[in-house]
Amino acid sequence: MYSQPVPFAQATGKVAYNMTNDALFHIVLQENEKALIGLIASLLHLAPSEIYNAEVQNPIRTGQIVTDKSFHLDILVLFNDSTIINLEMQVKDFKNWVPRSLSYLCREYKSLDHGDDYSDVKPVYQIGFLDYSLFPEYPEFYATYRMSNLKNHHVYSDSFTLSVVELNHIELATEEDKAYGIDKWAALFKATTWEEIRMLANTDPNIELAAKSMYSSV
Repeated sequence: MYSQPVPFAQATGKVAYNMTNDALFHIVLQENEKALIGLIASLLHLAPSEIYNAEVQNPIRTGQIVTDKSFHLDILVLFNDSTIINLEMQVKDFKNWVPRSLSYLCREYKSLDHGDDYSDVKPVYQIGFLDYSLFPEYPEFYATYRMSNLKNHHVYSDSFTLSVVELNHIELATEEDKAYGIDKWAALFKATTWEEIRMLANTDPNIELAAKSMYSSV
C-alpha cells in the first residue's frame, strides 16, 4: 500500500496505471473482498447478498510488481465455498484467447480428488476482460457461452460457463448489462483519470471500494 499526498476524494489528474494493468487488477481485487464480491455478483447477475464469501486462491505479494509490464496471471476465486470463477485481464490480442480460455476453464473444472464422485465437481466460470474484439464480425460487450445441443440449443450443463467482456465495446452494453452495472465496472477498468474514477465510485459502493483500493495501490 502507498501513501498518497491527498485523500481519494480530492484525487485529480491522470492515473499512472489503470486496472487494465494485469497486476493492479489482481492486487485490487485480492485486497478487497467486498469489491470482488460486487464484481462477481454483477457478472453473474446476482445480488451481492447472495455471495457470502470470496477467497482468492492464488494471491500475489503486493509491491512494485505493478510496474512490471511482463507480469501476467489470472485470478482464481472460490466463492460461497462451492463455485470457482477464473477472472483474467487481457489487453493485447495474441490470437489465442479461445483455446487459452478453454484451457483455463477445463483445468479448474477438474477439481476432484481421486475417489470423489463426479457429481461433486464444482461449477466453474471463466471470464475474460479483453480490450479488443474477440470476433470482429460479431462485436458484443458481454457475451456468455455454454455447451448446448446444436439442433434445439438445449444447454448440456450450466456448470461449465465461459464469458467475455469486451472493454473496447462498452457502448454495446445492453439494458440488462447496465442493470447489473457491468458497464460501470468496465468503465472503471478503462478509466485513465481520477476524476473519471471518482465519478464512477459515486455510482456503486463496491466500485467505490475498488477505486479506493486502486488509489492506495498505485
